Amino acid sequence: MIEAVLFDLDGTVANTNELIYESFRRLFYDKMKLEVGDEEIYSLFGEPLQNSLLKYAEDTRELISYFRSFNESNHDEMIRPFEGVEEALRMLKDRGLKLGIVTSKRERMAKRSLMMLGLLDYFDVIITPEATELHKPQPEPLYKACELLGGIDPKNTLMVGDSSYDILCGNRAGAVSVAVSYTLIQPETIKVAEPHYTVDDLRELVGIIEELDGK
Repeated sequence: MIEAVLFDLDGTVANTNELIYESFRRLFYDKMKLEVGDEEIYSLFGEPLQNSLLKYAEDTRELISYFRSFNESNHDEMIRPFEGVEEALRMLKDRGLKLGIVTSKRERMAKRSLMMLGLLDYFDVIITPEATELHKPQPEPLYKACELLGGIDPKNTLMVGDSSYDILCGNRAGAVSVAVSYTLIQPETIKVAEPHYTVDDLRELVGIIEELDGK
């Protein structure tokens, strides 16, 4: 019986794709004088910023500061809703399910994103990098969410996301993993992670839950 649905934030619940892309592009071009292609930038989506930037520099402190400064300055103007997300959350809540966010975004900015979209009150728990020592794609963030939701068995959760990090996190925890098809990340990358389901719209989650619950 599915008891909870956990979501990645950026690119799954909140359309911050343009914001994240521009943050990386400006960092690489303006700060580092690097020409980095779109596909390479999209491959960085979904993982902790520190991990992404370690691929380009040993000392990432100044780079992280530059990225965050641009990102935060442009966040409110560039964040957008995805069609059907709020309706999907309402449908899931109406079924009595617990809802959570499991994100690589810092807590302050994660809550800011949800507040901008009017979605904060739908979520019972928000797990950010501050909450666990290990991060996605490891299962610890999902375990932490289940713990804070009252000790829910990870096998009774859905983990929904737009990157392989989300899918691997869910699979390694024993959850049912669901990929969204509207990701900007290469589909092959997510397919290799072996999601149990793929949806075009978060409203499809209700049908998946009914199938899993045998209803």
